[in-house]
Amino acid sequence: MNKLRLCFSTLLVLLLVGCTGNQVTKMVEINSEDDVSGLTVAVQAGSIYDFQMSERADVQVVRYNNPPDIVAALKSGQADVYKDDEIAMSPGSLRRNQLRQEYICDEKYDVAYAFRKEDVATVNQFNTFLDEIQANGIYDEVHRRWYETEEPDSVLLPEIEMVKEGQPLRVVTGLVMAPLCFRKGEIWTGFEMELLYRFAAYAKRPMEVNYLEPSSGSAALLSGLADVWSSCLFITPEREEKVLFSKPYNACHPAYFVYDKNIEVSTAGIWDSLKDSFQRNLIDEDRWLFLVDGLWETLIISVFSLLLGTLLAGFVCWMRMSRFRWLNMVAIAYIDILRGVPLLVILMLMFYVVLAGTGLSATFVAIISFALVFAAYVSEMFRSAINGVNKGQSEAGVALGFTPLQTFIYVVLPQAAKAVMPVYKGEAVSLFKNTSIVGYIAIQDLTKASDLIRSRTFDAFFPLIVISIIYFVLAWLLGKFLERTVKTKQS
Repeated sequence: MNKLRLCFSTLLVLLLVGCTGNQVTKMVEINSEDDVSGLTVAVQAGSIYDFQMSERADVQVVRYNNPPDIVAALKSGQADVYKDDEIAMSPGSLRRNQLRQEYICDEKYDVAYAFRKEDVATVNQFNTFLDEIQANGIYDEVHRRWYETEEPDSVLLPEIEMVKEGQPLRVVTGLVMAPLCFRKGEIWTGFEMELLYRFAAYAKRPMEVNYLEPSSGSAALLSGLADVWSSCLFITPEREEKVLFSKPYNACHPAYFVYDKNIEVSTAGIWDSLKDSFQRNLIDEDRWLFLVDGLWETLIISVFSLLLGTLLAGFVCWMRMSRFRWLNMVAIAYIDILRGVPLLVILMLMFYVVLAGTGLSATFVAIISFALVFAAYVSEMFRSAINGVNKGQSEAGVALGFTPLQTFIYVVLPQAAKAVMPVYKGEAVSLFKNTSIVGYIAIQDLTKASDLIRSRTFDAFFPLIVISIIYFVLAWLLGKFLERTVKTKQS
C-alpha cells in the first residue's frame, strides 16, 4: 500500500509540473525556404513533407504521429519549426498554442479523397456529386462554414439526413484537427467529414468513420477494410500508382509554423492550471466518455486475450512435451516464430493480411493476435514449471493409485502453478499494457482515447498522466488478483 501511495504521489507531482509548463525554446523567423537551413523541422510521419524535408541535407527532420506531439515538441525546444498545410490549424488554435504561421510556400497542391483502384463506380459517383454541389453553391457554403471562422471547434455540423441501412461507406482518417476533421463527442465533424456525410446521403449509404495512424490509412484502403481514405491527401504520382483519387475538392499551400512565446495566453497558478486542464480534457464535450469507451475496449481485449492465450499456452505446452516428434517440432516452430516477430507487426499482419477478408471485427482480431503471442511465451513458462517438479512426486502419486491424469491435476499442477505464477503474472501484466498498440488497427482503446483528447485540447501532458494512472492501477489490481487466485486454490 505504501508503494501505491508513493507512485500516486510521484504521478501527482508530474501532473502539477506538466500543467505549469516547462518551455525552453528559441525565437525563429522564416521568410524563405533558405531560412529553414540548419533548423530542426517537425513533420507528421509519412506525410509528403516528411519525404520533402528528408531530401534536404541542411535540415534535421523529426517525425511525429500527430499535431499535439509536434506542438509539444515546439514548446519544449525539441523542434524549431513545423511544416504542414496552411489550412492545418485554425487561427484560434494557433493563438491558444502560441504558434504563428511564419511563411507560406509558393507551390500549391490539390487535395482529394483516395479510393481503391477497382472502385471506379464510387469515384465517378463522388465526382458527379462534387460537380453538383460546386454548381449549386452548397460547396461554397460548406467551405465558408469551416474556414471563415477563428473557432471551427464551435461550429455545429448541420442536419444531414442519412440512411441507416445498406452498404456502408467506410471512411478512415488520419486527421484529428479543426477545421479539417475532428471528433466532437461521438460525432466526427469538420470540413472533410461534412463533404463525406453529404456524399454518403447522396449515394444513399450509411457512413462509418474510423481513425487510424496516418501511416496505416493506405494499408486499410488497399486491403479492402476501407472505401475512402480522408486525410487532406495531396495528389502525387507515387500515390496514384496505388490508389484512385477523386477530383480535387480543395487546394492549399505548404506553410511553416513556429512557436512564439510573445503571444499572450492566460496564465494561472498550479492548482488553477490543474483545474483548467481537468475541465478542458475531461469535462468539456464529455471527453471523459472517450476514456470510458477506451477503458472498456482495453479490458475486453485484455481479459479475453488472457483467457484464450492461457488455454492455448497449455495446449502448446502439451505439444512441446509430447513424445511424438512431429508435434514437438510444430510447437517449437510456433514458439520461435511468434516470439521472433514484433507484436505490432503480428497485429497488423493479422488485421490487414491474414484475416482481412473474414469480416471479423478489429477487436476480435486483436484478441486472437495477443492470445497467439501470449501463448508462445507462457507455454515455455508452463513447461519449465512442470519439469521443475520432481519426477518422484509423479511416481508416488501413481503408486498411491492415482491415474496419470489425476496425478498431474492433484500433485504436479499445484506445485507447477506456484512456481510459474511470478513470471506468469509479469507476462499477463505485459499483455495488458501492450494493448496500447491496438490503435494501429482502428480500435479506440485507452491510449487512443487519450490521443483523441489531446488532438482536441493540444494538451500533451494531462491526458497521458491520466491514462498512466489508470494503467498503473489496473495492472496492480491484475497482479494482486492473480496472486490471490493461486493462494486460494492452494489453500
